[in-house]
Amino acid sequence: MSLKKLAIIGLGPRGLAAAEAALEVAPELRICIFEPGPYPGVGPNFRPDEAPECLLNLPVRELDLGAPRFADWLGGTSEAYPPRAEVGRYLTERWHRLQSQVEHVPATAVSAHYDRGWIVDGRGPFDNLLLTQGQPPVTQDAQAARWSAHAAAQKLTFINAYPTTSIRSVDWRGRVVALRGLALSALDVIALLTLGQGGTMDGDSYHASGREPDLIVPFSLDGMPPMPKPANADIDALFDPLPTERRAVISAVTRALTLSPDAAVQCLTDALAPIIARVTNTDPQPWLAAERDAPGAQENDDPVSALEIGLSMADGQRAPSVGYAVGQIWRKLQQDVRGPFAACDGSGETRSALVAFENGLKRYSYGPPVRSARLLRALIDKGLVRLTVAEDPAISLERGGWRLNDQILADAMIDCVLPGPSPDDITDPLVRGLIRAGHLTVDCGLKPVTDGLSVLGRTTEGQRWATDSLVDCFGDVTAEWARKSLGGSKGV
Repeated sequence: MSLKKLAIIGLGPRGLAAAEAALEVAPELRICIFEPGPYPGVGPNFRPDEAPECLLNLPVRELDLGAPRFADWLGGTSEAYPPRAEVGRYLTERWHRLQSQVEHVPATAVSAHYDRGWIVDGRGPFDNLLLTQGQPPVTQDAQAARWSAHAAAQKLTFINAYPTTSIRSVDWRGRVVALRGLALSALDVIALLTLGQGGTMDGDSYHASGREPDLIVPFSLDGMPPMPKPANADIDALFDPLPTERRAVISAVTRALTLSPDAAVQCLTDALAPIIARVTNTDPQPWLAAERDAPGAQENDDPVSALEIGLSMADGQRAPSVGYAVGQIWRKLQQDVRGPFAACDGSGETRSALVAFENGLKRYSYGPPVRSARLLRALIDKGLVRLTVAEDPAISLERGGWRLNDQILADAMIDCVLPGPSPDDITDPLVRGLIRAGHLTVDCGLKPVTDGLSVLGRTTEGQRWATDSLVDCFGDVTAEWARKSLGGSKGV
């Protein structure tokens, strides 16, 4: 009788959670982890040396990350949105407790094949191979590649939002900075370019330090800033689904996966409609119908007005719109529907339609803390941020930078668009090799074909739902993987 061996490729939060869950199920399991990064268990988004201005978009009260409880570890108020660096320090402590129980290979795994067990870069054989790479390397999109080449040729600044060490090393005084993207990453960058340069907030007003750029110009396809989350637990509780409503949505998801794509989304929105109607006291069906046909098309406010409306709803000063309500309601249902979505069969087209609908709601459900939205509003008032060219501007390349809508010349560009999880764009040699060998297939996300191979995380989007959440890393999906894959660890 030999002990089973598990190889884990990539150790961010999800890999850490998987290793912990594996040892919970099989305490004598031998685990080998391939992770080249300087902070195992943390990943690039929660580095302990991250700037304090970069906040998690969840309050402490919602961070159920297992033991020890993050709220107890951190202390302070449960209403706080902690800096991501604090999450990184917490995860680092958990890694240090785990480290003595595993073998850590501080290198990027580049090959894996099956030969009476999984062989990873010459090590093995392993009985099980788990990919938890977070965001593997992908092909740079055409626009970013063109702009990067332009910056290199003209000696301009074109950098990615993460890691933020690149942003913190630049002198931004006197610069006009364009931000490609207007979601959570852009709000991080805006905070770094202002608060991170020594500026301060006093109530709803911003006091400049003099080290900020002259102008920050964010833009995106729709030009809309994300809606802030409810300001406190009392306001947030207004969007709690009732137990019967939760059960109805779970049943709807299970049924939706048996239907055609359009019928599936209709089935889901029909289950959501009574909850939205109860919360808003309005008929949500016209909004839901428009959202099914063209996400976001029914929102006609300019970006600044939309931001102000979002802040007033988050503060409880304005009744929630249907869109705001469905986003908050859906956020609270994600934990309930992840399991049924993963467990039920369904065509790739139907799964893609449901994922697309969920992604459309992210402008509401994945919103920032009110603090970040207030900073953006104050910077607009101060004239440091301008949203006049925020909606899909025409951009021409000039010797001095990027010209937006023939109006604003930016001499620096920060790319705040994070790569999508599309498996077709992955360039990672290990993943490509497993696909070529037939061990992995691309079927609405990466899907293992060979026994003993598993994938968790962003690259499974379509096979699973809401894979971007930190809470999901430590949730039921990871625990269920450990139970199914490793439940009988001793006999081989």
